[in-house]
Amino acid sequence: MLTAKKINFGYGKQNVLNGVDFSAEQSQIISLIGPNGSGKSTLLRCLCGLIPTGRDTVYLFDKPIESMGSKEISRHIAFLPQSHEKLQGVTVYELICMGRAPYHSSGWINTQEDRKKIEWAIDYMQLGTLKHRSVEKLSGGERQRAWIAMILAQDTPIILLDEPVTYMDLKYQCELLRTIKDLKESFHKTIIGVFHDINHAIEISDYVYLLKDGRVYQSGTSSQVITEQSIKDVYGVSAHVCKFKRCCRNVVVPAGVHNDFSITPLEI
Repeated sequence: MLTAKKINFGYGKQNVLNGVDFSAEQSQIISLIGPNGSGKSTLLRCLCGLIPTGRDTVYLFDKPIESMGSKEISRHIAFLPQSHEKLQGVTVYELICMGRAPYHSSGWINTQEDRKKIEWAIDYMQLGTLKHRSVEKLSGGERQRAWIAMILAQDTPIILLDEPVTYMDLKYQCELLRTIKDLKESFHKTIIGVFHDINHAIEISDYVYLLKDGRVYQSGTSSQVITEQSIKDVYGVSAHVCKFKRCCRNVVVPAGVHNDFSITPLEI
């Protein structure tokens, strides 16, 4: 579905990605984790063609992505970056309408199909009471939900999310993680996301890529990749990977600033 072989990329003399291989199939949730500067966001941009990677490096449905136009790519891949443009005088509804741009040859006259996708995205992200509000007057979390609704209206099989829970409080973080899982399970979407919170990656991922210094340190299931040793090697901190009685998954617990924290798995 989406594959990459030996991605190399740098800004000037600084290498950011070094020989990165990647693969995603339909109905997968894939998390990219690693410290700041490890190349996670750059990899996302390479995968959707925003950054040129050289000939025959990234393939979308077995087709070299550099041979495809931006609108063709945008009908297959939706990308939500970390930061968004500041929009003045644009309502939530108008923002979500922008998600239909790849299907328009010119102008902004929405078809019946466009309106159907737009209304679905509004309902799905629970934005009905906000759709006539100006985007600039929303809270950070509300604004993030509106941008996510925009890429859902784009209706692509692949969705790339760069730190999607940014600006969200605990409630909406949980709701968004449930949304990501539902997009996979109910609509067979493939979601590739950058997460700073390792526990978020553990909770939702089918597959994890752990990056360090622009290389894939390890890839596999979360239990294979996220270990106490890998956290120490990649992040340079001590942490415990625990399983508590009340949790159905592993939980990463930092050792603490004094490194005197200890806990026995299944203790709680």
